[in-house]
Amino acid sequence: MSEARKIFPMDTFVAYLKGDGSANVAEMLGYLTQKDLDADSVPFAAALAKAWIYEQHPELTKMSKGQVVELGQSVSVAPMPVKAKTEVDEVFAKLADYKGQINAKAAKVEELTKALAAKDAEIAALTAKVKEFEGQKKGEAEALFVTTEARIVEFTGKLEALLKEVEEVKKTGVVVAGVAGVAAAAGAAAPAAESAGAPAEVSAGSDFGFSGGSQDPFADSNW
Repeated sequence: MSEARKIFPMDTFVAYLKGDGSANVAEMLGYLTQKDLDADSVPFAAALAKAWIYEQHPELTKMSKGQVVELGQSVSVAPMPVKAKTEVDEVFAKLADYKGQINAKAAKVEELTKALAAKDAEIAALTAKVKEFEGQKKGEAEALFVTTEARIVEFTGKLEALLKEVEEVKKTGVVVAGVAGVAAAAGAAAPAAESAGAPAEVSAGSDFGFSGGSQDPFADSNW
């Protein structure tokens, strides 16, 4: 349990009421609200405590900064009563809940951000691999195209040479066939000539198998 009252310089009290920032103001607000305040909770504590002070001393709302300073060199401050502090506790509980939700969401965002960064790195690595693969395949395709083109040129040359040979064979085949035909015709004519000349020789000097040669066969007395 804190002490019943605490003395603060009047400058701190005036700075708090008139809105001038001071480290001592945060200390005084912590004492008034009986809370450990951070930078996020100080504005809420300041509003709640100021409302309570003005409720207890409404004359302060009408006084200027100089008039408040003239009240003395220091001010004795007591913690807020139980009823007022209960309201403060409720507000700070809600603030703590909201802050917890915000922190959880911030942690989730940080987690997702890291996951996204990891995915981006993975995508970048995959993209680099794809580009490398595309470059490799492009080089292989170009090499294959050059090789294929060379083979086509080679095969085309061979085909043209083969066609020339075929043409030469066709021409040579026709000439040989003509010579063979002439030779065959000459060979067939020789036997025919021999068979045709034989009757001529018989008619010229043969007796057809009769004896006597040039004698008259009908002169024989036996006829």
